Amino acid sequence: MQTSQLVDHFFRTEYGKAVSHLTSRFGSSHLELAEDSVQEALIKAMQTWPYSQIPDNPTGWILRVARNKMIDQLRRDQKTNNQEVPERVEEMKEDLSLESINDDMVRMMFACCHPTLSQEYQIILTLKILGGLSVREISSSLLKKEETVAKAYTRAKKKFKKEEIKLILPPAHEIEKRLEIVLKIIYLLFNEGYKSAEGESLIRKDLCEDAIRLNSVLLESEICNTPSANALMALMLFHSSRFDARVDQKGNVISLEDQDRSKWDQELIQRGLRFLDAASEEGAMNEYLIQSAISATHCRAANFEETDWKNILSLYDLQLQLTPSPIVELNRAVVLEKVHGPLLGLKEVERLEATQFFEEYYLFYAIKSEMLHKIGNTEEAKAALEIAVELTKNEREKEYLTHKLNTLD
Repeated sequence: MQTSQLVDHFFRTEYGKAVSHLTSRFGSSHLELAEDSVQEALIKAMQTWPYSQIPDNPTGWILRVARNKMIDQLRRDQKTNNQEVPERVEEMKEDLSLESINDDMVRMMFACCHPTLSQEYQIILTLKILGGLSVREISSSLLKKEETVAKAYTRAKKKFKKEEIKLILPPAHEIEKRLEIVLKIIYLLFNEGYKSAEGESLIRKDLCEDAIRLNSVLLESEICNTPSANALMALMLFHSSRFDARVDQKGNVISLEDQDRSKWDQELIQRGLRFLDAASEEGAMNEYLIQSAISATHCRAANFEETDWKNILSLYDLQLQLTPSPIVELNRAVVLEKVHGPLLGLKEVERLEATQFFEEYYLFYAIKSEMLHKIGNTEEAKAALEIAVELTKNEREKEYLTHKLNTLD
């Protein structure tokens, strides 16, 4: 791996860990300085590593450089503005164990989900800091405009600093209140890794692994070991089981219909089923339980043709009752086509199109194209697919859709 690629890898995988680690030690009022210091450390790595041996512990190297930059800046501020350097910084010993960093990230998640921040601020702040996601990736995840997300992130940081939010785990009753949004953030982190909004790769396994790891930490706590947390773990494991079948050796996209199911990881599927059983024991219904049940139905099918689409349709009907949203309706329309044919599916898609919710969502137009093609309307199918290609920011997805467009007849 070239040095520039290695630094990019560490930015993608370690940025959130480093910022959380430093902020937990220097305090929430220094969040922005922590971000700047980690970025400067990564830039220094890019400048120096090509001409020297890459450190045995690159993560520790980045954290130490960022920490020193923070201390230097705090000392300069102390001289000019009479600000005090946090007392424990000078003698601070770095604990770079995985357990310590996990603890920092969990504390940071619950801190970012503080009730004084709006839910939008909570989500955007956590995805940006912990996930290291770009504004574009967050906007794609939330189906919001980039400008809106960028402004919200700036305001969220100011609010976070102004409130002087403590980076400690809240009392038990507060943890229970914040857990729902924390799980949603883990879900969004995993989704971005499962199908990246931009870049050269369809899958970011590192981000998916981080999401699973964070959820595992939550499940170790009796307070957080809830049906929702177990169901989310099941969902992520089911999805992870298909990683090796979703792309070929060159990274090209393989559709669900064409995947070699012998490559699905049966051990992960079995683990997922155990978490799904645990989530179902108390009879509680939640959106992750329904989604994991849908994914389990796919995992149980020997091939695409044997998929129990009627069961999946009934699960989507249930999800619409529980958590209605345009995305759920669009997913249901795809299954509706499998059960009742493309005419009914297309009718539902056209109804959703009239809401204008999906104007900038590439997958909507790809789905519409597929249904138009199945009823023999090739020209309109091509037109819809052209829009999908134009809106797609992920290079692998764009190549996949472009190939479909070129072979559509």
